[in-house]
Amino acid sequence: MGSGKRSRVAIAKQLGKRLYPLALGIALLVGIGFPAGYAFLACNAQEKTATVHARELAERLGRLALEDVSLWKFQYQKYSAVLDDFLPLKDIAHVRILDEAGRPLTLYNHDEAEGMMILRPFAVSGSAPVVFNRETIGTVIVETRVDRLVLSTLAVFAVAAMAGCGLAFSVYLYPTRVVKGLEGEIRGLIAELEAFSYTVSHDLRAPLRHITGYSDVLMEDHGDRLGEEGREILSRIQGSGARMTKMIDSLLELSRIGRVELRREKVNLGAMAREIAEGLRLSDTGRRATFHIQDDVVVEGDPRLLWNVLENLLGNAWKFTAKKEHAVIEFGTLQVNGAAVCFVRDNGAGFDMAYAGKLFAPFQRLHHTGEFEGSGIGLATVRRIISHHGGELRAEGRLGEGATFYFSL
Repeated sequence: MGSGKRSRVAIAKQLGKRLYPLALGIALLVGIGFPAGYAFLACNAQEKTATVHARELAERLGRLALEDVSLWKFQYQKYSAVLDDFLPLKDIAHVRILDEAGRPLTLYNHDEAEGMMILRPFAVSGSAPVVFNRETIGTVIVETRVDRLVLSTLAVFAVAAMAGCGLAFSVYLYPTRVVKGLEGEIRGLIAELEAFSYTVSHDLRAPLRHITGYSDVLMEDHGDRLGEEGREILSRIQGSGARMTKMIDSLLELSRIGRVELRREKVNLGAMAREIAEGLRLSDTGRRATFHIQDDVVVEGDPRLLWNVLENLLGNAWKFTAKKEHAVIEFGTLQVNGAAVCFVRDNGAGFDMAYAGKLFAPFQRLHHTGEFEGSGIGLATVRRIISHHGGELRAEGRLGEGATFYFSL
């Protein structure tokens, strides 16, 4: 898997974690909220219809009281005829007629004949009083059929669920598609910036070589005529030229990393770290320093670039422990969430975590140049290499107590 694909996967995972609650909320809102709203409104409408039917039926039954108010409720044949005439024209499933004391007079189960009793608990009802001479002499309760309501609600739920899932899926994937679409453009811009950086750095080398070359000639051939102050000034020019040369070389190396094709193979970082540590010891044999290096650290990556990573990190540890009476530098691995993470730790100058965000930016330094020399490119190069491998880099530190750099590939 290439670094580009790894970056897309990483971006997709990060976006997925952030967008999952939103996508889930949209799915629930559309898939459940819309059908629930539809069912609520439909039930209200059906309840109003049932009430209208109950009032109409109550008016018809009330006319029976005109003949004999005390006997109206015993005129079964007459109000049965009213029901038989009224009900077939309405979408009514169940009718109850109660007397003034709330006792049932008759029962009509239109739904039972059609096998709809299973939906009886969900029936929507409306009621109206049977009035004669401004007195309530009975009550009509009408329950309308809910089979169509249930079926339509289920249909709305199915459609809304599919729409909600589709919309949620689109919301979930849209940013990833946008990132993927912009990736080519972003890569093009990065390539242009790297090419520009390379060109500028390369073109600066020629005049800088002239400056350092002529200053060396001036010091060798005419140093005795410059006097002590002149030689001091010229020495500063040479030192600045050397630092500038090193900075340009580092900048060129940084610009090349993005264009280098990774040549992955098994790399023993433990052996590599020991070799670098031995070179650091030989560079200053008077220093008291102890290296603790884990031997069995084998990873897969580009050997040349990983050498650059360890050289920068161990070199930094060596540099920032220079003022310690006894420097201790460690290299090894630890397990984080089941994955191996490499680290380089020292007991040197450390840094303030409040400025940790500046550590890996080019030319950013958390210590004064007079305290610790350097180009300010090393950690930026390390980050570029680790990112090129699809890994992560982070740092922890405390001022005056040391620092630890963690990286994974």
